Amino acid sequence: QGGEQRAVDDLMCGKCSGAAMGMKQTSCKTHGDSYIEFKCRYCCEVASFFCWGHTHFCDSCHKKWGQGAFRKPASLVQKCKCKIQHVANGTTQASEACYGCSLCRIEVKESAPL
Repeated sequence: QGGEQRAVDDLMCGKCSGAAMGMKQTSCKTHGDSYIEFKCRYCCEVASFFCWGHTHFCDSCHKKWGQGAFRKPASLVQKCKCKIQHVANGTTQASEACYGCSLCRIEVKESAPL
């Protein structure tokens, strides 16, 4: 998409990216491992990229990284604006977190009273 080509060898599912980082909870008891999501290391958005075997990026932060933010990674770090409990956004592996199963999160939102 967006004119960028992705090699099949570069693609990794949530369970495998979590395992590569040594995370234990990368599966859902109800939905398995197909819908596991991670937060972007630098902000609260859901990650769509897993680079170098250790960094989850959302689309926006990945694009900024490619435009030169790698020179000052701290420039990507944003204050938390979401309502999901997670580790602090930052520049180290300590800022990596699994948001869990996206289907479970959707089911909870849909069952909440208006």
